[in-house]
Amino acid sequence: MGFEMRDSFVRREECKAAWESEVEFAEMARVVKALAAELGHDADTALGELARHGLGAALGVLADQAGGVDVEAGYLRRRAQSRVAASRLQ
Repeated sequence: MGFEMRDSFVRREECKAAWESEVEFAEMARVVKALAAELGHDADTALGELARHGLGAALGVLADQAGGVDVEAGYLRRRAQSRVAASRLQ
């Protein structure tokens, strides 16, 4: 019985970790999309890079398109604004 309880706990924790990863990826995608719109660029290329290579690659694409704008600071600012807006809804 102890093994069954442990296995159940492990599966629950794995599901929770997977769900948290999905939520984090969705947040990154929303922020990258909003940042691309703010900069006046198409978000599709940046979102493709986000899916294939991660956040650094997506921000690199936006930085190349923006030409000298501090994209990382813009991403962090947008993410903070998104989290503040989400906390107001709770």
